Amino acid sequence: DGPRVAISLGVGDNETKRIGGDFESRLIRALGEKFRAIWIDRGVGGAEATRVTAAAKVSGCADRVRFWEGSFAGFASLIAQSDLYVGYDSAGQHAAAASGTPLISIFAGAPSDRFRRRWSPQGPGRIHVIEADSLTPVGCLAKFEAILAQDLDIF
Repeated sequence: DGPRVAISLGVGDNETKRIGGDFESRLIRALGEKFRAIWIDRGVGGAEATRVTAAAKVSGCADRVRFWEGSFAGFASLIAQSDLYVGYDSAGQHAAAASGTPLISIFAGAPSDRFRRRWSPQGPGRIHVIEADSLTPVGCLAKFEAILAQDLDIF
């Protein structure tokens, strides 16, 4: 049921990697306008699962959302079969880059530019990294939406 996007909004208890406010629900809404299926990783459960479930519920496109609850290997397979991957700095961005899946990584909370360069995804597909540290949630969403609008052949 394509086109499909895989999303990981997990931050592993490192809240500096997360964009606040209603950014996540608005991100899901923007993706819902372009994709028929939105796969969201719920991670290991707990507070992160509750947060992403709530964001999906209020996004206005909950009917397109499917949740992944399983191994990372399974989610990596789903990423490789997707038309786009979107997420915070995490293992998912590297799985997308390695498989050639186009990706948009929202990179916040890096302690230095060197860290960001070292851990930014690299691979054969189209890779966009949004350096979000100096952006407001609205500014980060605008940058994200601009990438979606300009790179129309992602999906």
